[in-house]
Amino acid sequence: MAASRGTGTVSDRASLTARQSCRRLQHSRWTTQRILRLLDRVGEASLDASDLDAVREMKRECTEVETSVSYLRRLAQARIEILEAEGDRRATGGSVEGLIANLPKILAAGGGRSSAPNARLAEPDVSIVELHWSDGRESLVADKVLANLPSLSAAEVAEGLERLRDFERELSDLRRRLHGVIGDLEHEIATRAAGAVE
Repeated sequence: MAASRGTGTVSDRASLTARQSCRRLQHSRWTTQRILRLLDRVGEASLDASDLDAVREMKRECTEVETSVSYLRRLAQARIEILEAEGDRRATGGSVEGLIANLPKILAAGGGRSSAPNARLAEPDVSIVELHWSDGRESLVADKVLANLPSLSAAEVAEGLERLRDFERELSDLRRRLHGVIGDLEHEIATRAAGAVE
């Protein structure tokens, strides 16, 4: 019973940092195919020929998706950090209680996170939308993944780490693409605003 309480604490604390910045979850469902279609649509669009409302709508959609991708990416990074710490705990003969006690330090280190100059601040009142992959890989960051952490075999921990690292790389690439598109849209909106003032 004590072990069950301990692993529950791991799961709870693992999500705390990311959840503090989580906004209202919409019922809108975005698949990866839909995200790629959005990026293609914006990339192929002639922004000069698009009216301002259409440009703003494209930016709104891209910003919502980027916020959600960044949220999932942070969850993936947190779970990678915890699984790496679990591997170290087993190698050194540490206790589950010790792992729990070190969680704030583990998560604060944030080795895979963006540095301040490369980070993009989330816009106020941007909603998080649900993201779905055809193979359901978003479940890798679900709390249940960590619920039975001490009972996982070494092979299961290693496999979980490999899958999470692949997922984090995919999310990071998608996030970079979204940042580029959002930057182009923001530039277009700002250019038109400056022209209107003149």
